[in-house]
Amino acid sequence: MKTNRIKNSITYFLLVIFFSMKMAGFHVLSHADDDDDHAVHCNICDHAITNNLTPLLTPVFSNFSLDDIEYFLPKEISQNYKFILASSSSKDQLFSRPPPFLL
Repeated sequence: MKTNRIKNSITYFLLVIFFSMKMAGFHVLSHADDDDDHAVHCNICDHAITNNLTPLLTPVFSNFSLDDIEYFLPKEISQNYKFILASSSSKDQLFSRPPPFLL
């Protein structure tokens, strides 16, 4: 029960942080009537805009190549198979594993 409460608390905390960053974008609207230079030098606006414009994945890819290494293992085909064909087979050669203990 305590672990569920901790998980829910962490989840709600991260959710509040996420929504507060999204709501910080509305702070820009408070500068709509300002005629002075305060909107240009507002740290909250700069942080909200930077956070919204940061891409999730970086568009710059590092230059690397995947080397396709093929390992060639020669397979030798042996021609000397030995198989003895018997006209009668015994009972112990019919099955490959023993019978179960309980039937």
